[in-house]
Amino acid sequence: MSKPLISIIGVVVVILVGGVIFLGTYKLPAPTQQVELQIPNDRLSLQ
Repeated sequence: MSKPLISIIGVVVVILVGGVIFLGTYKLPAPTQQVELQIPNDRLSLQ
């Protein structure tokens, strides 16, 4: 393999590993308001 290809693969791997570590350790803030979703009755019908 050529050096540029190995470098690109290395950079992609480092970015992916960094993203996984970030998402695994980041603490999402809790919602400050109650989340409520209105579902129309048409979508609940069994027919």
